[in-house]
Amino acid sequence: MKFKRGILLAATANSAFTLGAMMINLLEIMPKKIDIFYILCDDLSPKDKQIMLNLATGGGGFALSLYHLLNKIF
Repeated sequence: MKFKRGILLAATANSAFTLGAMMINLLEIMPKKIDIFYILCDDLSPKDKQIMLNLATGGGGFALSLYHLLNKIF
């Protein structure tokens, strides 16, 4: 495939949970159909960036990723 199939997500830094939730939902309903996530955000923390990377690359799977995402806010 010449061009990758991507999803563009944009939000403010205080919406990191929303970005993660959207990524989880998209990956659940469209497995193997998304090649890349483009994330536009004004200032993600290093922890948020690592969580997004883990979600996008499938690291830890859905349950572990959701666990890390929820751990961030509680």
